[in-house]
Amino acid sequence: MAESAFTARVEGLDELKRALRQLRDRDLNKAVREVNKSAAEIVKPEARKTAPAGHRTPKSSKKYKPGRLAASIAVVASTNSAAVKAGSASRVPYAGAVHFGFPRRHIRPNRFLFRAMARTSDEVADTYEREITAVIRDKIES
Repeated sequence: MAESAFTARVEGLDELKRALRQLRDRDLNKAVREVNKSAAEIVKPEARKTAPAGHRTPKSSKKYKPGRLAASIAVVASTNSAAVKAGSASRVPYAGAVHFGFPRRHIRPNRFLFRAMARTSDEVADTYEREITAVIRDKIES
């Protein structure tokens, strides 16, 4: 699997994660996971909008149905990270080939997820900073 060209680095995040593990506070872990998810959710509409719709031809696989790639875009979040993913092995097995390309099959890469992240990166960073600050402030005040 290819490594993402777009990653967001947050200074002090490793120390925050270490402190969270030491606290073992389930409510705080859940709140951080929700912050991660809400920041990643910002990318999802842009990715769905820019995902290739494609078209069905007589040579198309029977599994291929236009619009399934965009519909398969989902956010996966944990306490440590969040990701926007597209495709599944059973319903949209061609997602990787569309996104990263498949030279042997003459499929050129269409990096719609990377472009969506690039377009929304400022908003994601602002949202993450605002919400994680609120969660930490609430925890300190309680």
